[in-house]
Amino acid sequence: MTLNACWHNGQPIQQLSPLERGLAYGDGVFTTMAVRQGRAALLAYHWQRLEHGCQRLAINTPNFSQWQDDFRRFLICYPEMTAKIIITRGEGGRGYLPDLLAQPNCYFYAFPVVSYPESYQQVISTDFLHGRLGVNPLLAGIKHLNRLEQVLLRQELAQTSYPEALVCDVTGKVIEGVFSNVFIVKNHQLLTPYVNEAGVAGVMRRYILQLAAELGIIAHEKNLMPADFLAADEVFFCNSLYGIWPVAQIAGTMLPSHSLTQKLQSQLEQRLSYV
Repeated sequence: MTLNACWHNGQPIQQLSPLERGLAYGDGVFTTMAVRQGRAALLAYHWQRLEHGCQRLAINTPNFSQWQDDFRRFLICYPEMTAKIIITRGEGGRGYLPDLLAQPNCYFYAFPVVSYPESYQQVISTDFLHGRLGVNPLLAGIKHLNRLEQVLLRQELAQTSYPEALVCDVTGKVIEGVFSNVFIVKNHQLLTPYVNEAGVAGVMRRYILQLAAELGIIAHEKNLMPADFLAADEVFFCNSLYGIWPVAQIAGTMLPSHSLTQKLQSQLEQRLSYV
């Protein structure tokens, strides 16, 4: 995919420092969002997730408000894009131990708009991948820069005919999709896997849980196994780029309904503006 632009701490750049800890160790966090007409949906949620991730990794961010101002300028320059914001601990030497005087870096990337087939908004089919996520409570939930598990899983997904697939951790619990979070509907309740031992707490996942509460839908996190998905009334994937993808079948097992999923899709369309 073509990179249209990259800014470093508010200024355009052409290359990264070879001492960047984000490059050497994945020492940082990131978030990705769709930008239309110079606006990004749930932008405040994205910044909150970045700030929370930096706190979890003990990355000091004294320039956070300045980066937010810089990003507003970035949106004006690139009003139609897929945007990525990366925050790293900054530059460092060869070893793992960070330099206490290191200054954090913030990068903005502008990629072309990502478009998926419209049919995915109707229904998709999926399956469980063989690859597994490791269990690591220290990093679970954070969208950190160490994404080698997802690289391997995305390669496995590319060998299938599915646009997205379900991923379990090493204990056998379903955690998420390769690049999405996942929900099931059972007995009119909305359930999503815990991400306190593995996986990413996505922005759209957070918003859907909030939306369910506003609509009076019982929704909560739960440990879910593959059998729970095969016995679900509904299943859907979600992320901040495409919204919601309803699932019609899993590993050949047909799901009986999409009614609550469609209701949530409709509510997202009505409520979710790019602000």
